[in-house]
Amino acid sequence: MVRQLRVSYVLFIAGLLLTGCVDRTELNELAITTATGIDGHKGDWINTYQIIIPSAMTTGSGGTSSGASQSAVHTFSTHGKTLRETVTKSTLEYPRKLYFAQNNILVIGKKAAEQGIEEIIDIYLRNLDSRETVKVFIANGEARNFLKKLVPPEKIPGQALEKIIERDSKLASIYPAISMYEFISKISSDSAAGVPEISLEGSEPEKLESVDVFKETSAKNKLKLSGLSIFQKDKRVGFLNEKESIGVSWLNNQIKNTTVNYVDGNVTSAFLIRKAKVKVTPIKNLNHYYLNVDVKATGDLLSASSQREMKDMQSVGQLQMQAAETIKLQIQEGWKALQQKNIDLIGVGNKIHHKYPKDWKKIKETWPEEFANMDIKIGVKMKLARPGLFEKSFNELLK
Repeated sequence: MVRQLRVSYVLFIAGLLLTGCVDRTELNELAITTATGIDGHKGDWINTYQIIIPSAMTTGSGGTSSGASQSAVHTFSTHGKTLRETVTKSTLEYPRKLYFAQNNILVIGKKAAEQGIEEIIDIYLRNLDSRETVKVFIANGEARNFLKKLVPPEKIPGQALEKIIERDSKLASIYPAISMYEFISKISSDSAAGVPEISLEGSEPEKLESVDVFKETSAKNKLKLSGLSIFQKDKRVGFLNEKESIGVSWLNNQIKNTTVNYVDGNVTSAFLIRKAKVKVTPIKNLNHYYLNVDVKATGDLLSASSQREMKDMQSVGQLQMQAAETIKLQIQEGWKALQQKNIDLIGVGNKIHHKYPKDWKKIKETWPEEFANMDIKIGVKMKLARPGLFEKSFNELLK
């Protein structure tokens, strides 16, 4: 509801601002774009635009308008030999002027990402209408197919995708959002960049292109975050799964809230991490380096199978050790994946460059080999702020 009001407000303000321009553009002459998709490669590009239908924004319920079954957005695509040409062609193929003030999402097709997106980056840097704060995603397939899909219960799919990544960043910290500005900053340095990847789940994803999907009580097909695409310079060179990605989030100090689960035989426990601070420091050892990782985390106990009383300080200490051990394992899994792929996604090279500038000049050419053989030392201090409201586990209360 808040997002719908915001869009309506933007439509209203845009109308006021535009009526004051000398070269006036009427509101009904604009195509308000909420998401853009890019597919193809150099010499053959396809741009897809997800555009709001203003008349469909005043709805009764679900994703349909009060007067008829109508989607709140529609998409159209243009082809061209260059990205600039594809944008220009929109004036020949679409009756309204594209308006990008609300374009917060950029989806890049997987093949385009693998072949190189230098031209995409260049047009964002040179185009005054483009937003460097736009959030970037990689589609596991063609971007245009994803922009056609509706995401119940949200009316505007582009905003739904923005909400999904925001919720993950706040509640799980598995796939941190990345803006175009952040992406460019990372790949233009000595490190790599991770971009959230989206995929379609279900046997009939084409059903998400019909407003009938809002009439279903259980979604059999859905769009979801499914991994982390790794970029070295302007090309996608790898992929991290969920377990590997959470480990990298720890190493990048990007954990805001997340849940860690400890399992050892019949002993299980779950913890909610509410606060975490991670310091990653490269240490020189003779002519090589190792990575020192210092983690300080605070959280709550969510559940535990132990029959010990929670008020017992020894038991609390054991629980804290369980959480610390789980965090350490997550970090090790993320680090192992980066070394196997030989991708510096956490900026170790940049840290060495700043801390040992003279040494960096010597090892820069052989940095991939140095990175792949670096040791890691992990120290985790976990503090349980509230062991639990019950002094005993529920299993014990049942006995």
